[in-house]
Amino acid sequence: MIMQRLRRAVLSYVQEIRGFNRNVRLLLIASVLSSLTLGIFTVEFNLYILSLGIKVDVLGGILSAGPFAHVLGAIPIGFLSEVIGYKKTFLIVYLLAGLSQLVRVATPNVGLISAAAFIEGLVISGNFVVLLPFLAANVGDSGRTHVFSVNSLLSSLAMALGSLFAGYVPNLIQFISPDITTQYRYTLYIAGALTLLAVAPVLMIKDHTLPQTSEREEKKRISLYPYLWGIDRFTAQAAIVELFIGLTVGLLNPFMNIYFLYHLGTSREFFSGVEALVFIPTIIATALGPTLAARLGIARTMTMARYLIPVTTVVMALTTIPLAGASTYWLYKALFAVAQPLWFAYAMDAATPKAKVAVSAWLEITFWIGIGLAARLTGGSFAQSNYTLPFYLSAAAALVTAVLIQVFVGSRSVLHRRRGEGVS
Repeated sequence: MIMQRLRRAVLSYVQEIRGFNRNVRLLLIASVLSSLTLGIFTVEFNLYILSLGIKVDVLGGILSAGPFAHVLGAIPIGFLSEVIGYKKTFLIVYLLAGLSQLVRVATPNVGLISAAAFIEGLVISGNFVVLLPFLAANVGDSGRTHVFSVNSLLSSLAMALGSLFAGYVPNLIQFISPDITTQYRYTLYIAGALTLLAVAPVLMIKDHTLPQTSEREEKKRISLYPYLWGIDRFTAQAAIVELFIGLTVGLLNPFMNIYFLYHLGTSREFFSGVEALVFIPTIIATALGPTLAARLGIARTMTMARYLIPVTTVVMALTTIPLAGASTYWLYKALFAVAQPLWFAYAMDAATPKAKVAVSAWLEITFWIGIGLAARLTGGSFAQSNYTLPFYLSAAAALVTAVLIQVFVGSRSVLHRRRGEGVS
């Protein structure tokens, strides 16, 4: 019975993929190339910076540059795409991102590395903002769920392959130089070149003509009112929750290679395998999330997952066994894979029609603010050889997230029940 359902689901996806138009297929290729780069940088960039003799606290500052750029770039690049079109926006994103990645590893100058990271974060923020509406515009209503799922699946798989690639390529290019810094640099050059290569499929995209609007409608459409002084109560609540989610993630995720190598004493190859294999529990959890939500309810499922996340971070702080750290890390990522999509679905359902775009923007903004602040905290802690404090702080942030979601979701449920009783 289960195999029959799985077979039908696979056939359904294959049929939908065959129905994707040329634009979607081209952008999926570009997205895969970009995700390969991300997987390589996840494993090697921190190690490359440390091999230059740069301290971990300085690394934290470098890693915070991109997230803060995300905050500044999300809304303006969204506006830019409405003016110049999706295709030109993607060209700018992949071209500048690839060049910035190459600059990040071409110089030992911390200022230039940080500036390049900031520019990369600025343009990459636009990729998230533009990707979803572009895919939605190029598929029918029935295919949107599939195209978003396929994009997520392919990106995750490409990141896993990139991570695995990064673990072993330095050993394969020892003939270029026995210096480990040089080996890291050339591997990261390959990663930057992959992002630049993503420009090729984007050039073949046929952009849609943007709908014509009146001058009054155009001004209203790009108004900052819904994003700033016009935000409603739920938008503010969602933004606060996402800030703590960003702190939870930012305290750990950017530094996991340092945790495994310097705290647990593993090899680079071991960590690259861990990072590649995280694809499996993440995909399983992503698939199970909607099923659990259908049985237990979306609010209960995402709240339960949020309460379990701090347990995993505490275990990672306490363990000194690499396999225990790896398995707990996989569970940590799997719980996020269950909770985060359900949180996004709940946020979009709870937001009023006029506030959906503002909610989406603030989820992006506060998440990256949390990431940026957390990166500096963890960098300072690791610089003092304190590899456990960030995990406890992450657990605290995750616990606050769970409590806030339970309170906000519960208060909205009570409000809806009271309104229903009033109507009756």
